[in-house]
Order: sequence, then structure tokens, then C-alpha cells
Amino acid sequence: MDKKLIAFDMDGTLLNSKKKISFLTRQYLKRLSKKGHIIVLASGRPSRSMINYYKQLNLSSPMVCYNGAYCFSPKDKNFKGHEYSFKKEDMISFYEEIQDDVINIMCETDEEIFVDKEDKYLDKFFWFNDMEIHVGPLKETLNKNPMTFIGHISKDFNKFEKFEKAISKYPDIEIRYWTGSPYFELFYKQTSKGASILEIAKYYNIKKENIIAFGDAENDVEMLNVAGTSIAMKNSKKELIDKAKIVTKKDNDHNGIYHTLKQILR
Repeated sequence: MDKKLIAFDMDGTLLNSKKKISFLTRQYLKRLSKKGHIIVLASGRPSRSMINYYKQLNLSSPMVCYNGAYCFSPKDKNFKGHEYSFKKEDMISFYEEIQDDVINIMCETDEEIFVDKEDKYLDKFFWFNDMEIHVGPLKETLNKNPMTFIGHISKDFNKFEKFEKAISKYPDIEIRYWTGSPYFELFYKQTSKGASILEIAKYYNIKKENIIAFGDAENDVEMLNVAGTSIAMKNSKKELIDKAKIVTKKDNDHNGIYHTLKQILR
């Protein structure tokens, strides 16, 4: 069998609702890795909230963080990867335009976090532990070029046009709203999980037809687009299911990845 690059989104895909990789899936992926297949974690998360899962799978491959803004290998120093960050001046200007319509804003580098106010959801998702945290208005605290800009909006938010107009002043940056939660994020147009997966595939000399990608949300679209075998989880939103070649018969809480890969790689 040809070497495969198998890429996984994490939340809602590789991780179950308890934020764990099931024992069955974990053991199977470790076997695939030992056979020479390249297992890649690709998430909107920062590296610090991915590394424990990376270690659980005994990986040595690159990982894709911040939806493709940061791509690196914790073990293979020959893989150069990339890192994109926003200009702090642009983020402060954008913040000043929308601050009256957001509950909270968070920016971060891989070492520091800048947040308007404490946010338990973001704390849990981005692992604030052991990070240097700056609390207060961004115009007073943000002194580094951040890799993320994430906003918390109310569930009945209806001022999308205002946000779109504000971000249109920065032609290389777009806005994306999180599926199922009242948050949005900014991202560079040239960054995506898909672009990073192609970079990793080139490094390992793996052709498109040997790329398998699993996802469940909008930020996985580009990754599925570059895969020879694109797979949406059963629990995915319809928008992603419509773009995938395969939909898992079981969801992320019932070993959907394990059962699907067993069929594909038999």
C-alpha cells in the first residue's frame, strides 16, 4: 500500500465530546504510523493544547495549528514550516471599530495571551495555563504581532455587515464565524489547513491521491479540498458534508474515524 498522509481536525472529529481520543482510534492510528503512514493533527488550537494528543499518538510528523497560521514539527527540525502573524497596529484599529459590539476579544502569540476580560470557554479551549496573560483593552496591552484574533459575540448578534466592512480595509484578512458557538476569528487568506497539508505532503513526497482528510466544520473545507479522499464526520454541518466524498457512518463519539479508515485501508 502507498504511504498515506492522513490529516485530522481535532474538536468534533478526532476528539470525542469528552475531548479525548478513544482507545480504539488511538491504538489504530499508532499502528498506521508504525507502518509508515503520516498522521497529521490540523486544528484551530494552539500547539500547547495539541501536544498532549500528539504525544498520545507517538507522532513525529508536523502539526498544523491556528487553522494553518502556524505549521511546524516538534521533532523533525528539517521541516521548515511557517508562521504567520497579524500586524498589531491593524488588530488594534479593527478592535477599536468593533469593540462596542463584542463581549470579549483575545489575541495571542505562542507565548503570551492578550484578552479584554477572563473567558472560561477560551481558557479551556486555548489552555491559558503557564502562559503570560495580559488582561485589558487591546489598545493598552497588545505589544506583539499576534497569530490569532478571536472575538466573542452575543448569540443574537446581527451586525455582521459592520464587521465585514471593518475587515474589508485589510484586503489580505478575512473573518470566519465558529460553527455552533458565538465566536469569530480573523485569518489571512493565504493561510488554511489545506495549504499547510500540501506543504507537509510535498515534504514527504506524497501525491494528492494519497492524502486522506477528516473534518467536521467550515475551517476544514480547504483541507478536504486538497485531499484525494475527503471525509466529513457524521456529526458535521451540512455545508461540509456537501463538499466531502465520504461521510462517516458513525460520529466522533462512536469511533467514526476508526471504522471509516478500516474500510478505506483494508
